[in-house]
Amino acid sequence: MTKPCALLLLALPICLVAEPSVENVLDQVRTGVKPEQAMDYMRRVYSTDRWFTFPKFQQTAEYLKQAMTDAGLQRVELLGAPADGVTQVGYWTEPMAWDAKQARLELIGEDVPAQFRVLADYEKVPTSLGMWSGPTPAGGITAEIVEWNEKSDVRGKLVLTRQNPANIKWNLVKKGVLGAINTFTENPELQDGRQWINAWGDNGWAFTKGSAPLICFSITPRQAAFVRKLLAEGRTVRAHALVDARYYAGVYPYVTGVIPGSGSEEEVLTLGHSSEQGAQDNATGVASMIESLATLNRVRFDALYVDAS
Repeated sequence: MTKPCALLLLALPICLVAEPSVENVLDQVRTGVKPEQAMDYMRRVYSTDRWFTFPKFQQTAEYLKQAMTDAGLQRVELLGAPADGVTQVGYWTEPMAWDAKQARLELIGEDVPAQFRVLADYEKVPTSLGMWSGPTPAGGITAEIVEWNEKSDVRGKLVLTRQNPANIKWNLVKKGVLGAINTFTENPELQDGRQWINAWGDNGWAFTKGSAPLICFSITPRQAAFVRKLLAEGRTVRAHALVDARYYAGVYPYVTGVIPGSGSEEEVLTLGHSSEQGAQDNATGVASMIESLATLNRVRFDALYVDAS
């Protein structure tokens, strides 16, 4: 015998929450972001990283720690990886720390026009000097400038290179050159621009403990054309080079911080790099990261959810 079954329905209030639209989210972000603050981040990072020395990288990191704290990030830490030229992480060998105080390359000769006499001056244009350039003896050194040719005797000379000298450094070391003067550029139409040489290891990018401390300068296309004109005329071109630089065991600094989420199931990692000389690469990247995180803290995304019941 089938017994009747009583079904009791309890009417409970139901609250439906509508997801915010993409347009609403974008409007809130546009309102919350501060472009001038982002520009200030960029300028501050560039002001120290443009010198591309490890003491300046440390100054950048200290500024970023404060900026990230002021932006509302939590658990902000300034940490560091060894920069000693020997520590290995997997197959990667950490580079040596490097510092430079001054560097200058000056042509010798009474008939050298004033505009071409000083080919490189680190204190005026930091990219005149290659990163990890070796030092000269105190007071500098005088040497002949010649065109790089691996079939010629270039021992003890400064060689003009048409390609990035970092790509052929192993061969420069093998031939016994004193140093390289880079004339390669990615933008040859910029006649007074300089290509930054930011790799100087014997076996790849990083200058490690066993790398050769060759001198490395970088000159402009206009300067390169003038020097090559002198060489084409059969003249002996000599220059005085001074580099006050040093290698040492130091630290590669980096800064971390956290914006706590609502749960522990997922994490979003924002990763970028400082420690390069350009505003484009990569002070703007650092600035956009910090300002985007600051905006996340400023915007009330929970206020975008509406009661649709």
